[in-house]
Amino acid sequence: MPTKEPKDIVIAYYQALYRGDLSEVKTLMEWRSYCMTLESFGLKLALKDPLFKSQLKELETPEILQEVETKLSKELLSRQKNPQIEITSNLENGEERQTVHFKEDGKDKVLYFSKEDDAWKIDYYAGRKVNTAE
Repeated sequence: MPTKEPKDIVIAYYQALYRGDLSEVKTLMEWRSYCMTLESFGLKLALKDPLFKSQLKELETPEILQEVETKLSKELLSRQKNPQIEITSNLENGEERQTVHFKEDGKDKVLYFSKEDDAWKIDYYAGRKVNTAE
């Protein structure tokens, strides 16, 4: 099966996210970026549930990760969102990085991608400038 291109991943990411399919979201993202996504989308739940808030800090523990994913998945599904995604540009930043500019319900957004094991993954850190000074 051919690997998905970044512009296709943007659409798949939003579809999976708002149907609460975090196992699919996880396959589309680099690990650190996935953890950041859980933390940011879990903020509303963390404000209501102190246990959930503490669990967000322990995502490296498989059992806790599974609990966080289960709770957050239900919360995301309850939002009943289906944003309209329109890709506006796709920029290659070398062979291993790409930037996709798009609109989510008319609002300008950007996602960064890097290659991981020959597959494109959403990688929030791929948009950072690299310090080449030694």
